[in-house]
Amino acid sequence: MKSQPLTKRQQQALQTRQHIYRVGLSLMEKKGYHGTTIEQISKAANVSVGAFYHHFQSKEDILSQLYHDADDYFENTVSQQLTATTAMERVVQYFGCYAGYNIRMGVDTMKVLYHAENKWFLKKHRTMQEILLTVIRQGQQSRELSSQQSAEQIAEFLFIAARGVVFNWCLQDGNYDLQQQMKYYMGQLVTLFDN
Repeated sequence: MKSQPLTKRQQQALQTRQHIYRVGLSLMEKKGYHGTTIEQISKAANVSVGAFYHHFQSKEDILSQLYHDADDYFENTVSQQLTATTAMERVVQYFGCYAGYNIRMGVDTMKVLYHAENKWFLKKHRTMQEILLTVIRQGQQSRELSSQQSAEQIAEFLFIAARGVVFNWCLQDGNYDLQQQMKYYMGQLVTLFDN
């Protein structure tokens, strides 16, 4: 069944939401997550605080939009790009895409995400994670990857390491090739799970 085109009012609401999102993210990049208030976002976006709350429940919701966008990207783009021959190569390829996405978002945006209260890093069953789990399970089924740990344990280990690589890139203000470093580290780490 075909979805109905958006009404003019729905289009305006979507544009307002996107505008608040971009302004909020921009302010957080400049002032940090904790240094940015909803009042500041509303003022900079030229909307009322009530309008902010109409579109977002909190400033954390702005960050959650980033994660939803990342999941969409991994589902619609990355999953089709994982074409390497071996499971280990596909894992490294996956994290190359992960690094590329972080680069595309920009070091300032990544700095906004890397704080201890950001519980999105702990959220399970995200599309992005499920794609990696599929690659790992395929590698375990073909006996390319060890089955001594579960696919979930391997994925968690690799994600913790990948976040460390991104965090270090943020600490160094993006002064090195994140994609190259990520592929190097993941290439080393995935061998720990070689069968």
